[in-house]
Amino acid sequence: MNYEALLNEIKDKVNIVDFIGQYTKLQKKGTLHQGKCVLHNDKDTPSLTVYDETQSFYCFGCKAGGGVLDFVKDYYNYDFNEAMEFLGEKAGIKVNSIDPALYRQKQAKIQQNQKQLDTTKEKMVSTENTGKSYLKGRGFSLEALEAFQLGYSESNNAIVIPIHDGMGKVVGFSNRFLDEGVEPKYKNSRNDEIFNKGELLYNLYQARRELEDTLYVLEGYFDVISLWEAGFKSAVGVMRDSLTEQQAKIIAKLCKAKELKSRKTIVLVPDNDPTGLKSVEKNKKLLMEEDPTLDVRVAVPEYPFKDMNDVLKAQGKAGIQEIMEKTVSADFFILKHLLNEQSTVEKEYSLAKDYVATNVYDMMIVQDLVTYLANRWSKPISQVKEYLQLATKKQRENAPHNNFVEEQVLGILIENPAKIDDVADVLLPEFFYKQNNKYIYENILKQYQTNGEVSRTQLYLDLLKDDSLDNINNLFTRLTSNAPPVNEIGKTIEIMKNLYLKRKLFTAVEDIGEMITNEDNEETIDSISSQAQEKIFQATDINNSSKTIFDINELLANRLEEYVKRKEGLVSRGLLTGYMSLDDLTNGFKNKHLIILAAATSTGKTAFSLSMVRNVIKRNLPVAFVSLEMSAQEIMDRLIIGELMIDNQAYEQGNLSDKEFYEFSEKLNLLYNLPLRISDERGINVSQIRARLRRMKAQMGGLGLVVIDYLQTIAIPEGGNTTTARAVGDIVLQLRNLASELDVPIILLSQINRNYSSRQDKRPQVSDLRESGNIEEFADMIVFLYRHARQNLEAFEEAKAEGRENEVEVIIAKNRTGKTGTATLIFDDRYLRYIDPQGESLEKSAPR
Repeated sequence: MNYEALLNEIKDKVNIVDFIGQYTKLQKKGTLHQGKCVLHNDKDTPSLTVYDETQSFYCFGCKAGGGVLDFVKDYYNYDFNEAMEFLGEKAGIKVNSIDPALYRQKQAKIQQNQKQLDTTKEKMVSTENTGKSYLKGRGFSLEALEAFQLGYSESNNAIVIPIHDGMGKVVGFSNRFLDEGVEPKYKNSRNDEIFNKGELLYNLYQARRELEDTLYVLEGYFDVISLWEAGFKSAVGVMRDSLTEQQAKIIAKLCKAKELKSRKTIVLVPDNDPTGLKSVEKNKKLLMEEDPTLDVRVAVPEYPFKDMNDVLKAQGKAGIQEIMEKTVSADFFILKHLLNEQSTVEKEYSLAKDYVATNVYDMMIVQDLVTYLANRWSKPISQVKEYLQLATKKQRENAPHNNFVEEQVLGILIENPAKIDDVADVLLPEFFYKQNNKYIYENILKQYQTNGEVSRTQLYLDLLKDDSLDNINNLFTRLTSNAPPVNEIGKTIEIMKNLYLKRKLFTAVEDIGEMITNEDNEETIDSISSQAQEKIFQATDINNSSKTIFDINELLANRLEEYVKRKEGLVSRGLLTGYMSLDDLTNGFKNKHLIILAAATSTGKTAFSLSMVRNVIKRNLPVAFVSLEMSAQEIMDRLIIGELMIDNQAYEQGNLSDKEFYEFSEKLNLLYNLPLRISDERGINVSQIRARLRRMKAQMGGLGLVVIDYLQTIAIPEGGNTTTARAVGDIVLQLRNLASELDVPIILLSQINRNYSSRQDKRPQVSDLRESGNIEEFADMIVFLYRHARQNLEAFEEAKAEGRENEVEVIIAKNRTGKTGTATLIFDDRYLRYIDPQGESLEKSAPR
């Protein structure tokens, strides 16, 4: 899909002034249009300006800006694809790239659901019925019935609850039966092409528009409506006891932000029963796996109320509002719940140690837990803190750290509060080793997140209230009096970062030692070795680029310099494959890019990738080949046959003539010492691929190209309710991120499904990618191979008559940084190699 062309077409059909004018009243002033911004609480002077000439907007209040797509993303909390689909519908453009027949089927189903919704909603509103009476008894107003489009089915005597997708389309229903004795009380639509309960959140389409700083996550439909009645309109329902992995992804995506001060709080509101209370731990874990920086809190209705609708019925809006004012951190809630299950205080001690050491990374939460535990156990705060610090290896005094440097950084920030703008995204709280230092920095970040700035006076007053810090006056004096010049902050942060990485390595080494010496560990040495390598990789896995914001002048100078280098031939345009026809189209494969090489079965994907590998390694560029299908020996045989031009049948059968064998043994030396590593284990996952590629890169001193053969054989993580298509999409995204991490082009081979065989023109299309998921979105380049002669007997005879039976079309269907089009190569079946008819191969003349 050509997103750029689609976006240009949308811009042509959707005028930004008219579009934003639907959301806020705009007043024309000269060539500009101004009005109140709907992206934040714009109370006084209108701060939104819309520019007709450039089809853009900018708010001087919340600093949001961009084109119509950016406005939709910010207003609805949509991602890129959702915003494109939304605007496409407004402009009458089909954006979705799914198969047209399936698209029509989905649209028909949605239209059918909408008709059913209209009928049941009309029945609810215009007649007196038991459904309306029941809802009134549960505390719901007519406004709530209208807002949530609740309907009534007379035939079933049931309340009909429509379930929308994130775009507001009706994809399913839940019937709440009202007759006594009917079980189960709720019946949902069956999963189909548009409805999958585990991938949806009830009321998401309305909650995302209302979302400002807090998202409320509840279990049931009526719980969500109850919060809406009380004024908490950014509420969603999971429609089950606990979150699925996909639901957690949606929530994390909504609530995380690029800037710390923009992040949102998630409040879990479970039912007050054993299942609901137990779900908090699982839900928090799923959310943390998506984004460890998420702020997760909990609010629970107190006995005798089971859920929020019980509270609404008994205490009205005020009862719900009171509960929402008493939220606690998820860690505080979980630990308290777990402690209450212990039979002795000694077990409480042990559990609290383990939980705080392995789950709690926010020192402000740790301080709250320390205070709670001190009161619970009737112990001094200092004793509890000392006890908990003994629970984790990270607190050992011999771990690498420098308290003087940490205090220097704090001193600079206290003396120069505005400097937080420059360091908030690069100075992580984990960089601080001393807990008091970390706690002070987290208070600084909290102010920054809440107010957008840091006040030295307010920081002093906040810390003064905390009993766990001794003598704030002396502490402030020491920090500020020793503060170095402000220009030293970059260097001191770099020192702290290096010490932090050393501590991570220190901990990883200790963990590895425990695995080896644990007598109860029955894992094989290969398994332990793999885990040990992964721990080392994780310990050093941190963004090493301290430069994230660039000045236009330095960028212009940099790009001019790079162009001159390319012009003078000092650097390559990209990684050349050795095939002129292909390289002219692609300008070479770029570092950090993921290239999908797809074709039907037995078309020659592996042979083509190995032909490119031969051309690359002969220029002494290191290549890593990860095969999940063929053995390393089979791959080496193919390289030998292609490079030495030996008849593949004679080689496989051991029937080389004496002359051929002599040439084979002599020329074999040509392949010795070339920079190639091959991994051939089947059934491995992305994490294992990543570990092996990092190891290969270290062994060879770098990587010029990575080939993975092939996508559909990569192991999908077990468990969870995610679909195969989504799981494959996640794999593709991880591999694209891996290309960026390793700074190398990755060629990922993929099969296409058999839908193409039903078309008259059987050339592959993007929609043919098997279980495509997000392949098109995440791939930087998509390359298809097509052999007309292989389609059927008639096609073979036709191609043979024209002398084209070995022609292979190399179709560039997507190219983020170059042209699309088709190159024609010749596949030599005898030698299992590809030839460029414009000059055979450039493998000897390609720049080294």
